[in-house]
Amino acid sequence: ASCLCSIRTNLRVYLSVSTRAHISTMVTSEAYEEYKREYTSSLSRIRNHLASSKRDKAVMIECDRLLSDAKRCATAMQAMAEIEGNAHRTNEAQNLLTKDIAPLAKEINRQLSKSKPNTNAEREELFYQAPDIESSEHPRSDMDSLIQNSDDLLQESRSILADTEEIGTRTLQQMGRQREQIENSNQHLTALQAATQQAKTILGSMAYRAWKSKMALYGMIATLLAANGYVLY
Repeated sequence: ASCLCSIRTNLRVYLSVSTRAHISTMVTSEAYEEYKREYTSSLSRIRNHLASSKRDKAVMIECDRLLSDAKRCATAMQAMAEIEGNAHRTNEAQNLLTKDIAPLAKEINRQLSKSKPNTNAEREELFYQAPDIESSEHPRSDMDSLIQNSDDLLQESRSILADTEEIGTRTLQQMGRQREQIENSNQHLTALQAATQQAKTILGSMAYRAWKSKMALYGMIATLLAANGYVLY
């Protein structure tokens, strides 16, 4: 019984450790893929901006912001891969930092340096007085563009939040299935313990019967020896 309790305890510990390790690996892998999708989206938008004919300062600033997001995602991917212990993914994240982000950063910095205004232009921009909105003949396209970019960022944040919630839901479902498996294993262990106890009882009964048969045989042998001695003497 003590041996069975020890086996049961060890199995529970093993199942708990293996379940936690499996869940941790699953969550880390899903987080890696989520950062990878965000990284791919940021780089795609950067390349679209650089491929277009419009490369003014506002576009380059947006490219620099997207590049910062991509660098953050690549760094997070490398950290997730190191936690998971996946050497292939670790090398992949390092290659993203060196082969993708570094050349793009160099190109964006070059474009930003080209688009820097001179001192007079900076002074004009500093003392520039915006026209009255009511008397202006042209719409405030820059403000509309900033509002549109803010709306896009808000929509993207909502999408990321929804994806994160979906990942959390899948993780909880997976943990529920793992809990059900552990409960089933516990039931199997209980049944195994009952079967072992029954087998122990049967073996004890068989041993007692064998002992009785052995004693009866010894009695018969002693009786025969006594009879032979009486006949001979």
